Amino acid sequence: MNINKRHINATCRNVFRKMLALGAVCCTSLCLMAQNSTSSPFSIFGIGEIESRDFGVSTGMGNATIGLRSRNLLNHRNPAGLGGIDTLKFIFDFSGSVKFSDFTTSALHERATNFNFKNLAVGFRVTRRWTVSVGLSPYTNVGYSISKPELIEGSLDRFNVIYTGDGGVNRFYWSNSMELFKGLTAGVSASYYFGTVTHTETAPSIVISETMTANKINLDFGMQYSHLFQQHTRVTVGGVYSYKSDFKLYRSQMIANQSSGYILKEEKIPDKKMFLPESYGAGFSVWRNKNNAEWLFSADCYRQNWSVNNERLRGIVYTNSRMYNAGVQFTPNTKRPSGYMEIIRYQIGACYNESYMAINGRQMKDYSVSVGVGLPFFRGLSYVNVAAVIGQSATGYRGGIKENYALLSVNLSLIESWFKKAKYD
Repeated sequence: MNINKRHINATCRNVFRKMLALGAVCCTSLCLMAQNSTSSPFSIFGIGEIESRDFGVSTGMGNATIGLRSRNLLNHRNPAGLGGIDTLKFIFDFSGSVKFSDFTTSALHERATNFNFKNLAVGFRVTRRWTVSVGLSPYTNVGYSISKPELIEGSLDRFNVIYTGDGGVNRFYWSNSMELFKGLTAGVSASYYFGTVTHTETAPSIVISETMTANKINLDFGMQYSHLFQQHTRVTVGGVYSYKSDFKLYRSQMIANQSSGYILKEEKIPDKKMFLPESYGAGFSVWRNKNNAEWLFSADCYRQNWSVNNERLRGIVYTNSRMYNAGVQFTPNTKRPSGYMEIIRYQIGACYNESYMAINGRQMKDYSVSVGVGLPFFRGLSYVNVAAVIGQSATGYRGGIKENYALLSVNLSLIESWFKKAKYD
């Protein structure tokens, strides 16, 4: 009877700790989302600049995660990848970044620095076959300030109009992975997209502000199959899919006097139709641990079908986006290390991304390379993952906007053994 009581009490304590962790994820993430920002003129279009990186453990590997599976990895892109989590582990993931940008056109040169929260999540096994993860991350970011001279009608005089924007759309997700049979896992993520975007036009005498609010639930699906060869080489292949899903942006407009701030007009305006595109991708990884050294290679490709949107705005056309990622991770000695340097994970990767926007007939493209290290602590169970990314985003035509950037990402992956059962004689 005492054994049963102890077991019940231990189970209750574990459940209570899990609930506290999930509550902390929700509360902390909502606070941090309010501070999320960007300084990109590209974010003036649509619902903002889409976040293509997951800022997790694999950032230094070019974010190649669709075919990635690990005992200590919360896979944010492929829910089926959660199936590799150790049965005794509870994982807490937190990521942030700082980005240094240099924007240039034929006439302008500006610099910007932004600190951002990127992801907060927890994950653990519920049963031997079922694994879950709950988290929050930005889906789009809006942040710009552009000054443009406008001609006064009927004269040659000009006045400056300042266009500013802020806000973004966030994604709260609940991911599930189920092992169908040995090596094969299926996953589904239920995501809630929410947030507010504000675009403001300020002239010498008047301010016009438009606010758009998004609310949408969507499902993403994933599969992975993993097979171990000769006890030292594991190959994993995976795929993801998300269907096209329509939703509305609820809009309101406010017109105010620029000098006094007196509101001249405030009203709800017609909703704007928007959608989450049909998306799919595939990838693979090869893990090898022989003679105590560990190698991991991962690569994937991902596509989003935006071209079904026929809307044209300010010279912008929606086009299909593609992303290609690849990276390598190396750990010198995982079994008999002689020093701390031998258990560090060293990463290098590259990414090529074709944006969902074409400006003046030219599709925006992003090229980047990355390096990273995974620094173990707390008996080697947890890691601080630091990655540096250098890249360029450009429209590819003379006089267009070009962004050269350097990004530093920091991910904290806390891994606890919460589910060990006590043994009694």
